[in-house]
Amino acid sequence: MRHNRGLHMKRWFLIGIFSVLCLGGFWAPQGTAEESIPARKDIEPEWYFPEWLGTSPYTPVFKALDTVNKYGRYAQETKTITLKDLIKFHGHFCGGLVESAGALRVAFDLLFPKGIIDRTDLRIVSNNSACGGDVAAYLTGARLRFASHHINNSLTESEFFIRRVSARKTVHVKLNPEVYPVEVKTQMKKIESGKFTPQDIDRFQELQWAYARRLVNKPLKESFIVEEVRDFKWPDPICRDLGARKDNDYKDAPLK
Repeated sequence: MRHNRGLHMKRWFLIGIFSVLCLGGFWAPQGTAEESIPARKDIEPEWYFPEWLGTSPYTPVFKALDTVNKYGRYAQETKTITLKDLIKFHGHFCGGLVESAGALRVAFDLLFPKGIIDRTDLRIVSNNSACGGDVAAYLTGARLRFASHHINNSLTESEFFIRRVSARKTVHVKLNPEVYPVEVKTQMKKIESGKFTPQDIDRFQELQWAYARRLVNKPLKESFIVEEVRDFKWPDPICRDLGARKDNDYKDAPLK
């Protein structure tokens, strides 16, 4: 009898714990993507990712919406994309990467006021810079081979035209010219000339990192010029037609 009473009390104790977890939100059904909480962002310092880059007050972070799988519906949760993710994709941390990420953060704030970036619904124009082009492709989901990422080398490295296709809205963003340090440009030209010393390489890194640090320690909108552009004429694709992208075509498929 005493044994049965103990089991009964244990059962009710476990039910109580389960109820607290459910009411507290630890065990909750999936909601819509706009209601979901993004995964914890990875800002742990690494040899390629200085601590200040993850903890500075205006380091851009992105909340992205994708589909669950090929021919799948929209996901019910979002992904968190950090500069650390961009560095892994691009290959290294540099001023151009931080600059381009900052530019797109400001542009996305206009295109997606609720803060969630739909990477199935974007196209972009960038120049062919290694840094800006990689950041554009990663953050928008646009691809050159599908004619959603266009190249225009008359643009500067962190200058973009971004279109939210479903809203038919295009914004133009570029760096405020007054923000870019003259010494970075001077040092870069010196290296590109071929007449440089090992110390020049090290100095260029120092200058880039100092520039990036200044960017992420003040509101990003102070460093960029952004505006909506009406009737923007998109450039013709520079790649031959390799076929349309189809894996996101069923994102709005009904559940039943």
